[in-house]
Amino acid sequence: MISHYITIGLRAIRKDAVYSSLNIAGLAIGLTAFILIFLWVKSELSYDRFNDRAHQLYRVVENQYYANNEVFPVAVTPGPLGPHLKETFPDVVSATHLMPITFMLQSNELAFYHSGMMVHPVFLDMFSYTFAKGSAKKALSKVEDLVITESLAKKYFGNEDPIGKVFRIHNNDFTVSAVLHDVPEMSHLKFDYLVHYDAYKRFGWTFPQNWNSNNGYTYVMLRPETDHEAMTGKIRGVLQKQNVTYKVDLFLQPLTSIHLHSNFTADVSGHGDIQYVYIFSFAGIFILLIACINFMNLSTAKSAQRSKEVGMRKAIGAQRSQLIRQFLFESIVLSFIALGIALVLVETLLPAFNLVSGKQLEFHPASSVVLLTLPAVTLMTGIIAGSYPAFFLSGFNTVSVLKGTSKTGRGAVMFRKILVTAQFCISILLITGTIVVFDQLNFIRSKKLGFEKQNVVGFTPLPDREKFKDFKEALLATGGVSAVTISSNNLTYVASSGADFEWEGKTSDKKVLLHTLAVDPDFVETFQIKMVEGRDFSSDIASDGSAVILNEEAIRQMGIEDPVNKRWGEKGKIIGVIKDFHFKSVHEKIEPLVIFNDIGYGKIYARLNGPNAQESIAAIERTFSKFAPDHPFEYSFLDDDFDHLYTAEQRTGRLFNYFACIAIFVSCLGLFGLVMFATEQRTKEIGVRKVLGASVSSVVTLISVDFIKLVLMANIITIPVSLYAMNRWLSGFAYHVDIHWTTFAIAGVTSVGIALITMAYQSLKAAWTNPVKALRAE
Repeated sequence: MISHYITIGLRAIRKDAVYSSLNIAGLAIGLTAFILIFLWVKSELSYDRFNDRAHQLYRVVENQYYANNEVFPVAVTPGPLGPHLKETFPDVVSATHLMPITFMLQSNELAFYHSGMMVHPVFLDMFSYTFAKGSAKKALSKVEDLVITESLAKKYFGNEDPIGKVFRIHNNDFTVSAVLHDVPEMSHLKFDYLVHYDAYKRFGWTFPQNWNSNNGYTYVMLRPETDHEAMTGKIRGVLQKQNVTYKVDLFLQPLTSIHLHSNFTADVSGHGDIQYVYIFSFAGIFILLIACINFMNLSTAKSAQRSKEVGMRKAIGAQRSQLIRQFLFESIVLSFIALGIALVLVETLLPAFNLVSGKQLEFHPASSVVLLTLPAVTLMTGIIAGSYPAFFLSGFNTVSVLKGTSKTGRGAVMFRKILVTAQFCISILLITGTIVVFDQLNFIRSKKLGFEKQNVVGFTPLPDREKFKDFKEALLATGGVSAVTISSNNLTYVASSGADFEWEGKTSDKKVLLHTLAVDPDFVETFQIKMVEGRDFSSDIASDGSAVILNEEAIRQMGIEDPVNKRWGEKGKIIGVIKDFHFKSVHEKIEPLVIFNDIGYGKIYARLNGPNAQESIAAIERTFSKFAPDHPFEYSFLDDDFDHLYTAEQRTGRLFNYFACIAIFVSCLGLFGLVMFATEQRTKEIGVRKVLGASVSSVVTLISVDFIKLVLMANIITIPVSLYAMNRWLSGFAYHVDIHWTTFAIAGVTSVGIALITMAYQSLKAAWTNPVKALRAE
């Protein structure tokens, strides 16, 4: 029986090739978009799940409380916390502290800067990073041990065995004891090398053992049966017992939620956003739904052509249930043909999709997930798409259809109108979203940051900070540099902060979290930041060594009136107030900032003034090589650094645009088919009207007006939905555009324009047809 249904289905497809092709094309495009989105969503939900003990691993994070009871979720914690939790709580099986570092690695006459982590040896037991050479047991057994990735090993040593090779790091020698396979893409932790946590002693550091220094990330592994919520209750007040200088609570964050559910200060970079997962999941479902609606519309619109077939089958004894199964099988056959085409399209488009999304997705049709998911989705698509046509066609009256007196009921026509409206509601929602996303991304790129970021290049500092003054003078002497400064942090993300500062007039209950930046006296001038009160640092004033400059937000939260010349700490004073400027992405509001007059050794910035930027950079590189001949010169433009902060949004915006275009295209396929059918049904009416003198424009209007009404209705319905959805998305930015009425106007005009263009060919073709041909049969 099933083979009989399939045979009839294939015969129906061949008999009406044009409409079948439109249905297959719509379903194939819908399934292609769904599969690509499915792969993207699956990758986002898969982060850190490669770890064998992922369900036992948690990150310890903080809620810090300051002025006006404001809560600051903070990802970093003190170095001693991990070992303390392991010693104190039996449910903690293992604990490690991770301190991100970026050092120059010198070996084999090569030297490059790379990002790594200082970790406790147990880190390699807790996390499932796999070894190419060596083992977790011996990898970090000694303080001078170094673990590197395969890529790093190949970069420095080619095909040589890297085990036992020596790297010079921060004026200390480290020996390669193991090689890891490259860190999986689905890991929120990224690194090129690992060193023993206790190596901080070799570097001469003391802050890693300071309970008031949040310098890295703490991870714990709990017993399998331990309730992490109950464990959070036990560790909540641990830091308060260590007499930290700020009010804080601890809580546990599951490892597998870090990538999509993190909104913490000083977090690792590269996080995703669960909102985008929801948005794209809905987009994939909506696109597939549009394809199903196309199928329903075209199938019911063509009902008159199949009514006699239904009547004959009923006349010879076919039951309605048999007819329903037949039409459903036809729909399912079409869906699986579309799936075959979709699989080819996915394989073809996946490299381009990876380029746009910034991912390395792979598609394995034979994998268990795909084998279980895609046939089920395709079957469901076929059933949904074919359900209404099956019940509609099977319900024809036998006598009426055989006499030729059967007519399509008003209910069927109304249902098609509802489906067309629903289609365009989804398309218009995506058009509106595309406009808002584009406006927000443009707003981010063009927003004034409070300082001049153009023509500023940042690069790594000299290894010997005592040479900075001479180096700075040499740079200014090149003629291509107008100003030079040095900062303790990259200006795109000032993460360091503190709350144990004292100032004149401070009350005992006043706690303000101040971000800290150590700079030389030319910082304000180099970045052209506006002074609101007081003055800048001066190299000629000895007392400025203990002076500070605050931003407006710091003054507001500290509650200081007339701050200039007020005491700061024991010996310092506030000498100036600068206008607020962004030192993080615009996702976050501008926070309090205190600037110290001290050579903070993090990054050097130079403002270029020559007509040729590359010549100026070449001069900087030559000067750098004279002062540090064994160190690599790595630079970037500050405006590019800020653009990089929004790479995820830019990629997401592009993907959103593409999927919106796909949804619109699929809608247009359905509209094209409906208009084709409408013109066929009204061929004789159009012929009569033309004989009576109707113009081409009036015929086109006759065909188009009903569809345009539906598109306009869809615009009205969509406005409140899109307004809510896009305001929800924009709420993730501290600074964002306002949704203006012009957004909906543009979406409305665009949707109407697309509908008119889609209908134009068939409408004009019908209007230009010779009426004699249309009326010949009469």
